[in-house]
Amino acid sequence: MHTERYPYPLCIQLAAPESLDAPEFLDTLNVLKDSGFYGIEMNLLDFSQAYAGRLKETLEHFGLRLTMIASGAFANRNGLSLSSPDQDVRAKSVQALGGMLDCAAGFGAGVICGFIKGGPSGDKTVASRQLRASLEELDRLGKTAAAPLYLEATNHYEALLVNTLEEGAALTAGLSHPVYILPDTYHMNIEETSTTAALTQYAGHYHNLHVSDNNRYFPGIGAIDFAGIMRQLKGLGYDGTITIEGRVLKSLAEDTVFSAGYLAGIGAQLGFWE
Repeated sequence: MHTERYPYPLCIQLAAPESLDAPEFLDTLNVLKDSGFYGIEMNLLDFSQAYAGRLKETLEHFGLRLTMIASGAFANRNGLSLSSPDQDVRAKSVQALGGMLDCAAGFGAGVICGFIKGGPSGDKTVASRQLRASLEELDRLGKTAAAPLYLEATNHYEALLVNTLEEGAALTAGLSHPVYILPDTYHMNIEETSTTAALTQYAGHYHNLHVSDNNRYFPGIGAIDFAGIMRQLKGLGYDGTITIEGRVLKSLAEDTVFSAGYLAGIGAQLGFWE
């Protein structure tokens, strides 16, 4: 993917608004349009064709696209876990995630498997076996052929499984259709010995990178060396997207504009467009 404003096509993760016509949501989309964003990830709660059609139309009006469906909000609301020892819960979770993948296919988007992996407690051996069984079932059903599924590597305070890129690569190996890893710089700062080394070792396993600072604010508001990360990605020939995710310090609009400017500055500094 080519961009002349940021090191890579820039996206941001947003919560689904109460209404797609909500002025605050439309104002946010306008900020993203003016800032040259490529697309958004959304924590959707409604996967109906009617809602998907309205969402696509709304985003297109602002020159944006849905790049990923985040599954966390729906999973949290409905008590879902792909690694649950309760087979009924696991089956319900597989069915729900399959529906999300079907919805994502209509956007040409992917689905993020973060919170829905399961929480931080439990028997890791059992949970790992259950998560693998869920992935194999989605694979057999052809759901991961319809749209890409990303296992997000999240820190051990939040999840028992897939804390590192290495764990994600091991759990997704050998499936008929690829399941990808989603690295997140905030979580990597906690779990990985070296963020750049892990990104290099598992370069073929991801096509999107969540960028979030060490304090979980947007990039540029903390201490992570994003210039070093972007330099490493450039050297790897990375051709995916980067997605801002995190908590808000001042306001969503202010933080978005600031962080976008910070990332644009890194792109210029590293000569991404030379």
